[in-house]
Amino acid sequence: MAVVVATVSFGTSLDTLVSHPALYGWNWSYELNSSFGGGAGIPGQRAATLLNHDPYVVAWAGVYYGDVVIDGQVVPALGERPRASVQPPLLSGHALSAQNEIVLGGTTLDDLHKSVGESIEVNYGRSLPVRLHIVGTATMPTIGSSTSLHTTMGTGALVSYKLIEGRGSSGYNPNVILVRLRGAGASFSTALHTLDGVAAALSSGANNNGPVSVLPAQRPAEIVNYRSMGDTPAILGVALAAGAALSLGLTLLSAVRQRRRDLALLKALGFTGRQLASIVAWQSSVAVGIGTVVGVPLGIVLGRTLWDLFAHAVNVVPAPSVPVLTIVLIAVGALVLANVIATVPGRIAAHTPTALLLRSE
Repeated sequence: MAVVVATVSFGTSLDTLVSHPALYGWNWSYELNSSFGGGAGIPGQRAATLLNHDPYVVAWAGVYYGDVVIDGQVVPALGERPRASVQPPLLSGHALSAQNEIVLGGTTLDDLHKSVGESIEVNYGRSLPVRLHIVGTATMPTIGSSTSLHTTMGTGALVSYKLIEGRGSSGYNPNVILVRLRGAGASFSTALHTLDGVAAALSSGANNNGPVSVLPAQRPAEIVNYRSMGDTPAILGVALAAGAALSLGLTLLSAVRQRRRDLALLKALGFTGRQLASIVAWQSSVAVGIGTVVGVPLGIVLGRTLWDLFAHAVNVVPAPSVPVLTIVLIAVGALVLANVIATVPGRIAAHTPTALLLRSE
């Protein structure tokens, strides 16, 4: 029971991860992507005016793409304004809030043999190295230019846009703009339609660098692979349950064979066949009941623990899900199944030959 509940809990958590992009780095609704695979720039001032006046836009942030060198290693990076209202979801520490700070993906942090709180040397292109303070780790989104490295879940860095932009405060034309919309259902469709209008407005005019497109959540390869698993955890849970049911049935048959003399004695004392069958049913129910009382809480704890370890290993936001209704149905179904399984051993017990087994008495 513990293993079945743990398997179902893990499978539900996996489904939650695949269906919620915010857990693997995409905690916004859409992105406005510049032309040439994100290699061009989006008119920053014009975008700010349009987005600030859009009633459906909750928050937005412009992002630069670039590769930075950290302690001699090339790392894909995203450049944002410190304290931007939209940043990748944090796993530890705090968000980017100053120009001398950096947030890293978990894998990148491990590869650099650093930890949150330490400082590192970072440089972009031919610029002089700057010393940045590691303030946190985050689940990096799978975004980036088609002509360079791109961030993904555990890989990448988030720095001040001025380090990547290379033009100081003279301009702010990001490669992509992350947009978080409000609403649900029909209102969200209206919000998306309005955002399409913003993209069209940014694509027109004399000072643009090409068309601007609206992109939905981009799934990393790992999430695509997890999604392809489909119902594998559920199938595994069913297989484990079938094995447990078979084991219970064999145990009951063995118990009936070993206690034939006891059953015969009870029958001689006046027990009916129905009462003997109920003894086997009660034995089965008690065994499953104890397994449910002990196994369900243990399975929930085991499932959450395994999911936390898995989430940490793949650098996603740990959000374990406990399918309460499914677990209740499993517990009830187990008790019903226990009585069904007890039917055959119960019939064997009910037909115990009293005279033959008590002849020696």
